[in-house]
Amino acid sequence: MRWPTRTSVSTDLLAPLAFLWAGTAWAQPQGQYIDGVIANVAGRIILYSDLTGRLAQARGRGPATDADACTELEDLLYQQLLLDQARIDSVVADEGQVSAELDRRIRYFEQQLNGRENLEKFYGKSETEIKADFHDQVAEQLVTQQMGSKIMGDVRVTPKEVERFYREIPKDSLPFINASVEFARVVKYAVPTDEEDRRVKKKLEEYRQAIVGGKDFCTYAMLYSEDPGSASKCGELGMVPQGVMVPEFDAVALSLKDGEISPVFKTKYGYHVMQMIDRKGERYNARHILLSPKVSPADLRAAKDFLDSVMTRVRDGKLDFSKAATDLNDDEETRGSNGLAIEPNTNSPAWAIGDLDQRTAFVLDKLQVGQISEAQAFDEPGGKQGYRVFRLAKRTEPHKMDLVQDYPLVQQAAEGRTRQKVVDTWIREKLNGTYVRIIPDYASCPFQHQWVRTASE
Repeated sequence: MRWPTRTSVSTDLLAPLAFLWAGTAWAQPQGQYIDGVIANVAGRIILYSDLTGRLAQARGRGPATDADACTELEDLLYQQLLLDQARIDSVVADEGQVSAELDRRIRYFEQQLNGRENLEKFYGKSETEIKADFHDQVAEQLVTQQMGSKIMGDVRVTPKEVERFYREIPKDSLPFINASVEFARVVKYAVPTDEEDRRVKKKLEEYRQAIVGGKDFCTYAMLYSEDPGSASKCGELGMVPQGVMVPEFDAVALSLKDGEISPVFKTKYGYHVMQMIDRKGERYNARHILLSPKVSPADLRAAKDFLDSVMTRVRDGKLDFSKAATDLNDDEETRGSNGLAIEPNTNSPAWAIGDLDQRTAFVLDKLQVGQISEAQAFDEPGGKQGYRVFRLAKRTEPHKMDLVQDYPLVQQAAEGRTRQKVVDTWIREKLNGTYVRIIPDYASCPFQHQWVRTASE
């Protein structure tokens, strides 16, 4: 029996995607190859660049082989099949979810590249332009997730089925589980004072009045805007679809006529004033000026003092940690899980030590299970600053997979096999009535499903 570390046709679309995007973001420089169609699924084409993008990601796990190319192509074929079914079933991506997912992936890559400036330098584009370029691709990925969930349904396995699954695995095939930790956190962001908030809003209103009075918007944007991606371009964002920017920004943009200047308005990034350049339906090109209220040392001390007082009550037994993590936590990602941090690639609370950022790993390494850390200062790539505390919930040393110790992982794998059977059945039925063509160079791949029909079929 083969341990299902990866399904033959990937069903991990249901988990949050670890990469910001595939394909274009990893495409080789122009002139290195000529792009072309390698497959067609119900009129939806797969390009050579789509496959090379997937293989570039795979190379992060080791040297790519011909077998990898066939596996990645089959995943792409499956995605196109899902998108065709989504078209039939009228399944579309929610723009709010698309925007949130773009923001999440941007934050992840900003962390990997040490800030927005490095991200924009890496791609040679502003953050807004990066989001616009990959808006449609992320929307398609979310649709495939929805369709995958719809096809698989709510798969559950009983404890007996989990145990049977585990017993069927040969002892020498049991996977090795790396050292991991489970932890919770509580965050308190430093908040600018009301006086600072009013100061920034007033200053931007002064700029707006000057522009309305005839001053050049471009000059003010280049001199004063705090959006590093657009300030040097006169504040211009480029043509973006609705959903790339935060909802408040979209709402103002879609209310303006060409050339019109907005009132001062607020988003989570600070205060803006916007001028509409060109609007085509739900796509628009605008310029804006951003000013953000600043956090002072006193604001940071207030955040630390608050968090220290909360954790003192927790340590004294006067407040439960999970209650604090639910009611007094500024971290949206952990507030709904009693503070427990969920690893985004596996949707599991277990984090491999090597996947943690260095600062978090350093703190957790010094904690005993159940112990709460001192408040740690941190700052996010988007500019937010504050303090956070960690509570180590579990530490697992490297070992061969064990049914009792690793029951959630075994259960997840057992459910994965059941889901795969559902997917296999759906693909076979779907292919019976779907046009699929693959160019000869790839038609001979040892696919798990019969994507290529013979003349007699």
